[in-house]
Amino acid sequence: MVGAVQDRHPIYLATVCLERNRWGSRQPSFRVSNWLDRFAADGFDGIELWENHYLRADAAEQARLDGQVAIFNTYAGFTDAAADVAHREQAAAAIARTGAGGVKYNLGGDAARLAEYRRNLLAWAAQLPASCRLLCECHPGTVLESVDAARRFLAELDPVRFGVIAHVRGDCAGLENWLATFGPRLQHLHLQLRELPVTGAEVLRARGFAGSAAVEFTRGIGREEQIEALYANARADLAWYRGIWS
Repeated sequence: MVGAVQDRHPIYLATVCLERNRWGSRQPSFRVSNWLDRFAADGFDGIELWENHYLRADAAEQARLDGQVAIFNTYAGFTDAAADVAHREQAAAAIARTGAGGVKYNLGGDAARLAEYRRNLLAWAAQLPASCRLLCECHPGTVLESVDAARRFLAELDPVRFGVIAHVRGDCAGLENWLATFGPRLQHLHLQLRELPVTGAEVLRARGFAGSAAVEFTRGIGREEQIEALYANARADLAWYRGIWS
C-alpha cells in the first residue's frame, strides 16, 4: 500500500514512461498487460497506470489489468463542467475495478476556482473505495504547486487519505521543504532521469520517508521514443535508485 512501511521503498514503473503518445494522440501504443510479468521479473514492485492505458483499452485488456494496479494516474479535471464530471466518474469506476491503492490527480491552474476544485475533489473522494488514497501531484502550473499553497489547501483534510506527491528533480533543498512540511502526508515520489542525488536519499532517510516512488520519465523521452530503449533506461534507473536507497 502507498505510504506503508516496507523493508524497502516500493518503486513502481509509471506506464506513461514507455508511452510514445503521452503528449500526442494519447491513444495507447502498447498493451500494459503484456509487460506485467517482465516488470515484476526485472524488480519493479508494481505499476502506476496511466489512465488511457485502461480507459482507452478494450474490455479484454481492462480485465487483465484489474487487480494489477498500485496507483492509478488520472488527468480528470475538478471543475463543474459536464466533461470533467463524466471524466471523474469514469476514473472512479476504473479505480474500483483495478483495486488501485492510490490515485494520482492534479488540480487546475485557476486560483479563482479553488473552492470549486475543493468541492468536487471531496465529492469525488466519496465515490472512491475507502481504501484508495488521493495523492495530489503538486505540479507546476496548478494552484497547489507551492508548498505553502498545498499546505493551506490540505490542512483540514485527513492526512492519511489525502496525500501528496513530490517531483524529485535533484533539488535537495526543495525535497527537504516538502518533507519538513508534510511529513507522512508525503506518500509518493515521481522520479525522473536519475535526478535524485545520493544526498537526496539521505534526506529521505533522515526524515523517515516510508512511501513509494515511480520512475516517471527516463532518457530518450521526447526523442527516439523506442519502447525497448526507454525500458532499458527505466531498468537502469531502478537499479540506481535501489543502490542509493539500500
